Amino acid sequence: MVNMKPNDSVEAIAVELRAQAVRLWGEHRASELETSIKQTAQQLWDVGQETLHRDLEPGFYQ
Repeated sequence: MVNMKPNDSVEAIAVELRAQAVRLWGEHRASELETSIKQTAQQLWDVGQETLHRDLEPGFYQ
């Protein structure tokens, strides 16, 4: 699991994701996953930039 902070950059998230991939699957596999890691880091950053209204309920509660 990535521990994101609100002001983390995409690069910082990617570094953490890659380090975790190395721990789990080794350096060779982490290198193969580099494109996916960068894409995932961008998507995590994008989601982290969104602010929901505090009274907004998820759709499955409606």
